[in-house]
Amino acid sequence: MSPLPTVLPVLSSQRLTLRPLADKDCESLFAIYGDPEVMRYASDPAFADLATVRQMLDSVAQLLQQGESLEWGVVIADSGNLIGTCGLHSFDANHHTAEVGCMLARAAWGQGYMYEALSRLLTFARDDLGLQQLQADIDAPNQRSINLFTRMGFQWWEGSYYRLDLQSLRPLHRDGR
Repeated sequence: MSPLPTVLPVLSSQRLTLRPLADKDCESLFAIYGDPEVMRYASDPAFADLATVRQMLDSVAQLLQQGESLEWGVVIADSGNLIGTCGLHSFDANHHTAEVGCMLARAAWGQGYMYEALSRLLTFARDDLGLQQLQADIDAPNQRSINLFTRMGFQWWEGSYYRLDLQSLRPLHRDGR
């Protein structure tokens, strides 16, 4: 496994840009993380205010600097609108693994955006970080996420965990196709 970056690289796909989160994203992030339907299966409740978003941004920056987490904003390239987040967490350098997670604004559901974003992220995880396996923690009732991750090749492993062997994965296109 390669060393984790302390400056998040910008990743591009056909319709999206994955970029570092910034203070200018507070309103868009609150629209996502403050939506009870989006947060329905998350481990945290919906955010109550913008102060919680700012705390999240501080935490994201701190975890990046500590080499513990990489979190991108998912932005529609043409408009510049932030519609979600995706990231890699819980790295295990000995086993070349990490956990993947994501959130998407409800208005962007069903348009293939998160599939495209995660496809680009998986390519980065495999080719740039040298990860061999990713895990996703998905609650059983969250059928939308289960469908997304199984479509990407993740298989149920145990409990609420799904995993993907990146080495046996078919070649991924950087544009999410």
